[in-house]
Amino acid sequence: MKNIKKLLAVVLAAALCLSVAACGAATTSVETLETSSAVSEGETAPADKDPAGYDSDIQGMCKYFEDNHLAVGEKVQMSYDVIGALNGYKYAYRYNDSNVQLELYEFPTEDIPEAAQSVINSLRAEGSFTILDNTVPGYLSGDGRFLMIYTDAKSEKDEVSKAHKAHVLSCFDAFAEKTGK
Repeated sequence: MKNIKKLLAVVLAAALCLSVAACGAATTSVETLETSSAVSEGETAPADKDPAGYDSDIQGMCKYFEDNHLAVGEKVQMSYDVIGALNGYKYAYRYNDSNVQLELYEFPTEDIPEAAQSVINSLRAEGSFTILDNTVPGYLSGDGRFLMIYTDAKSEKDEVSKAHKAHVLSCFDAFAEKTGK
């Protein structure tokens, strides 16, 4: 009985240490992209910045999206090589009380890897590609150089979210068109 009490005391002390440590741990928060009054009325605001003023690569696209308040928060580099891309980033943020994920990728224009060509062909034919047994809808630039994946469950049901998604897509197209080689 005496050993059980000691064991119980050690277990409770360990649990207390873990709970105190967990309370002091840094928490990650997801930034919120605020809805503008124009977008909340179902309209789309034009992009403030001219895409021609940005580098014509994935870094320039990310900067263009950030400067035009199309994406907020920390951009996380993705495993872009899995789809044969040169580089890729993901933003995760909240918009209109919904979780949004925005991924941007850049494909090579010469010596295109087989994985990239497969993704590009599938996007052109079906508007989606399959990776790890998951079908992923995406948007490909006209020249096949850039890929955008936009995920927001509310964008098909809510007018404000639908308008935002359309605005993001139009800015993606504008960037790809103006910065194309």
